[in-house]
Amino acid sequence: MSSAELTSRQQKVYNFVKQFIENNSYPPTLQEISDKLKIQPSAVRMHLLLMEKKKALRYVPHISRGIELLQGRPSGVPIYGSAPAGHPFMSQENTVDTFELRRYITASDDLFGVYVRGDSMKDAQLSTGDLLFVDPKKDPRNGEIVVAAVEGEPTIKRYYREDGGIVLRPENKKYKPIHVSRSDENFKVLGVVVGMIRALDKKKIDTLSDEYKSYSRAS
Repeated sequence: MSSAELTSRQQKVYNFVKQFIENNSYPPTLQEISDKLKIQPSAVRMHLLLMEKKKALRYVPHISRGIELLQGRPSGVPIYGSAPAGHPFMSQENTVDTFELRRYITASDDLFGVYVRGDSMKDAQLSTGDLLFVDPKKDPRNGEIVVAAVEGEPTIKRYYREDGGIVLRPENKKYKPIHVSRSDENFKVLGVVVGMIRALDKKKIDTLSDEYKSYSRAS
């Protein structure tokens, strides 16, 4: 990102975020930026949104510490794992791998991957260890599978618009649908699932399952 593309205030925000990540290995909150630069949190949010349009960073407003600097990102589609406490789901610290997929799937440049965890979508033939590819720029249609943030936690469900709000439906009768208001600030669709890869190597799947169990115990 060229400094000429950012205003002086945006450059200060960028520099602080970059230094904070280098020092702490995770991004700052809006309040931490506000306190350091002595500007209102609402102004910080505005700067981050404008900087995202300039492709200086990725900003997810409804996830704690939802800031990711884009400069120096590895090539390929980023694959996100399970977000540890205090870290945003879509962050460099949560990138577990990358994958070259452009020749197989038509999607935006912001395409990312995420591993399935749990059995809430088993009747849609999605199992723990499956690698989903998600386009955050695609508008979800009724019945499509999405990755969404609800109360800051990522979830994979089918998306439906219904009177008065949105319903995220699991594909397993053990689980109840999640009802959210369209104006709910703690809800955001992170992207639409546009592709999937399934490992046939059981050892690989078991390894992923063990990693998820370890994470659950730790958190």
